[in-house]
Order: sequence, then structure tokens, then C-alpha cells
Amino acid sequence: MINSSSDTDSFKALFEESFHAHFEPLHRYACTLLRNHEQAQDVVQAAFIKWWEAGTRLQNLDEARKYLYTAVYHTSLNVIRNDKSKRTQNEAYRLQQPNSGPYTDDLIVAELDDRINSLIEALPQQCKTIFSMSRFEGKTYQKIASELNLSVKTVETQVGKALRILRENLAGYVHTN
Repeated sequence: MINSSSDTDSFKALFEESFHAHFEPLHRYACTLLRNHEQAQDVVQAAFIKWWEAGTRLQNLDEARKYLYTAVYHTSLNVIRNDKSKRTQNEAYRLQQPNSGPYTDDLIVAELDDRINSLIEALPQQCKTIFSMSRFEGKTYQKIASELNLSVKTVETQVGKALRILRENLAGYVHTN
């Protein structure tokens, strides 16, 4: 953690210098991993936010570069893993649907995906943050609790709350052809 005013000033200066020096190269790197401009931008922003929130003290621009590239790499892998999981779930869902064609399936999946994203966005901020860290970043409850300075029980409760809200709002979700 950052203790003094001079530590804070040097942290802010290194952070700003790193942002200007590394954002674009990190974005290009993330694009090569994800093959998606928007996801790559989100991943790089998440790496900088994680560094800022953690207040990790790094000594110079090179340490910051290494830290950020590692964070972008791991977050990109989580995004790829989550995308693969979504595709697998969507395919399983599609195969269970009678009388549906590729166009109908795409509409159903897109509609359901929009509904889920809307529900997640509508969650209370802390609940949404914890749920996203758990489900989209693949972090353990212990890791989330540590990063957010919360108890593991609070993290469990918030994830449970998010899942309950999603279940309640999607329980009657049936798309008719």
C-alpha cells in the first residue's frame, strides 16, 4: 500500500507515464490474443484499473510494463475461456431446441444474452463488481475478498444474491418460435 504523500505522487507519476507509454502497445497485444478491438480495450483498461486499485508499488517503467503485460495476458485468457464457455452453452441450448434454424437460434441467443447483460448491469454496484470478478474474470472468492478488502462470506453472499436475481428474472424466460 501507499503510505506517504511522496509515495502517492511517485505512484501517480509512474501510473500516468505507464498509461501513456504502454496503453497502445498493450492494446495491440491484447488484440492479437483476443482478435476483438473492444474486448482488447476493456482488458487493457481493466489491467490499469487493477493496478490503480491495488496500489501496487512498482519501481520504474520497466516493472510497470512487465506487470501490465502479465495482467493483460491473464485477463485475456479469462476472456477467451469465458467466450468458449458461452459458445459451448449456446451450442448445447441450440441443440435442445426443436424446429429451430440457424437464424432463429441466433436471435434467441442474442435476445437472451441481451437480457442477461441487462440484468447484470442492473445489479447493485458492489454485487455487480463481485459477480463480474467471479464469473467473467474467473477469480476465486478468496482473491475477490482480498482485492476488495471484504470477507469471503460477503463475497459468497453477493454472488448468491446476483445468481438469485438472475434465476428469478430468467426463470420464466421462454422464447416462442
